[in-house]
Amino acid sequence: MTERARIRRAIAALRAQRAILREQLEEINENLRRVPNPSRARRELLAARVAIREALRLNAIAIRLLRSVL
Repeated sequence: MTERARIRRAIAALRAQRAILREQLEEINENLRRVPNPSRARRELLAARVAIREALRLNAIAIRLLRSVL
């Protein structure tokens, strides 16, 4: 397998990961509408949302870097 093909596969995997992260973010936002404000569950959801947003940011950077190598 060529290096270019490996990079393309990595980009495809990152795009798939991005779709999953977006679904999870959507689900968290939906749950935040139902969870009472001062609660442990809400704090955990907010922390998970921050982590997923960071993962999406890093994912975009990785895709951009891999594309620049192609």
